[in-house]
Amino acid sequence: MIHDPQAAQTADDIVALLTLCQQLQSDKDGRERVAPGTYSRDEDDFADRIRAACVSATLLRQLLPMMSTLSSIGAEMEHRGEITVFAGESYATRALEHLITEYMPDNGDAR
Repeated sequence: MIHDPQAAQTADDIVALLTLCQQLQSDKDGRERVAPGTYSRDEDDFADRIRAACVSATLLRQLLPMMSTLSSIGAEMEHRGEITVFAGESYATRALEHLITEYMPDNGDAR
């Protein structure tokens, strides 16, 4: 796994904000909710949505560095003439599309 301290900090900041949001809503509702990373059988829809959002935010620790690396790969692929990237398009998206077509032609639609 590629470690990116900025991606880790971004993920931590999002989780902290979501946790604060849950705390403020709990105070407003007068309802006790467990921290987003803690299991509870008594989880309401709001707490469930916060927990799911925290899980997604935590994935940013891995996804942001991958996106950056894939963008660099896309720029190199364009330089080599393997792909064309137009203004407003993403190097990462074009590189991924090319790699899927090249290495997974039968599964290209199963992203």
